[in-house]
Amino acid sequence: MAGRVLLVKSVIHAMLVHTMSVNSWPIALLKEIDKWCRNFIWSGDIEKRKMVTMAWKKLCKPTKEGGIGLKSLTSLNEASNLKLGWEMLNSMEPWATTLRGRALSNRKPVAYHIHSSLWSSMKSEYSVIIENSSWLLGNGENINFWVDSWCGLTIGDCLSIPSNIVSHLSSKISDFIVDYKWAIPSSIQDMFPQLSHVLEQISIPRVSLEELVWKSSSTGSLSLKEAYNYKVQAGQRIHWAKVVWSLDIPPSKSMMVWRLMHDRLPTDEKMRERGSNMVSMCSNCKSFTESSAHLFLQCSYASKLWNWLSSILNIAINFNETSDIWKLCDKN
Repeated sequence: MAGRVLLVKSVIHAMLVHTMSVNSWPIALLKEIDKWCRNFIWSGDIEKRKMVTMAWKKLCKPTKEGGIGLKSLTSLNEASNLKLGWEMLNSMEPWATTLRGRALSNRKPVAYHIHSSLWSSMKSEYSVIIENSSWLLGNGENINFWVDSWCGLTIGDCLSIPSNIVSHLSSKISDFIVDYKWAIPSSIQDMFPQLSHVLEQISIPRVSLEELVWKSSSTGSLSLKEAYNYKVQAGQRIHWAKVVWSLDIPPSKSMMVWRLMHDRLPTDEKMRERGSNMVSMCSNCKSFTESSAHLFLQCSYASKLWNWLSSILNIAINFNETSDIWKLCDKN
C-alpha cells in the first residue's frame, strides 16, 4: 500500500499539477480521478473498492494531522486557479498583459463574457486575491487611494465610508502626493479629520515601482503550496504522527501502524462490522476472535513480545489500548 501511495503522489498528482497550471479541470472528472486513486491505493485496482477503507478527505490531510499527505484534486485545482490568477495580475509576460487588457477594466473584471479558458477558470478567484493582497507603495499612479489595500486596511475601511459610496471614488494615491509629501485637500481633511493620523504613519518611498504582495507570504509572492494551504485550512495535529512516519521506519511498517491507529486494519472484527458473516479466530493463540486490540495487545503471543521488550528496556509495560503505546514513546 505504501508503494501505491508513492506512485499516486509522484506520478499521477505530479502530472495533473502540470496540466492544472494551464487549464481548469471539470469538478466531476476530478472527483472520478480521486475515486480511482482511492481504489488503487487500497486495492491496487481502480475499479475495485476494499471494504475496510478510510474517507478520502482524511487521507488527503498532512501526515502531521493523521493523513498520508495526499492532495485533494478539487482543492488542488482551485489552488492552481488562484495561483494562475495571481500570475495574471503580476506577470509581465505577453499572455498575462494580454489577458489583463481583455478581462480587466480599471483593475476590475469586465461585466461581459470574454472567450478565454484561462479567465473562465481564474475569474472566481479574483476577489480572493484582492482580499488577501496589499500594495507596496511606489509613485501611487496605479493604486486607488480609497479602495485598494496599501496601508493595512483600505482607506475606505479606516474611515468607515459606506461601500456604495467608496465604490465610486477613483482618485489615485499620486493625486494626493506633492514632492514626496502628502497633500490632502482641506475639504477632505475637514470631512475626515482622522485621515491625517493614518497618513502620518506611512512614508512615501522615492521609487516608482508598485507591487502587489500576498499578505500571508514571507516573500510577498504566492506559490502553489501557499495557495493550496489557503484552500485547505490546517487542522489539529496528531501527537503520534511524527513517531509513525519517522525516516528510521520502513514505509510499509509505518503504513501498517497508521492503519492500526485509525482502526482500519482488515481484521475479522472489521469485516463483520461491514456485513461479512464469517467465523473468526486468532491465528496465533486460536482462543479469541481476531481484532486489532487482540492481535497487538491482548493475545498471548503479543504479550510475550511486550514482556521481552519490557525486559530489554527495563520498563514496566502494560498496554490496555493502542494510545498507551505512545505514552511509552513519549518517554524516549
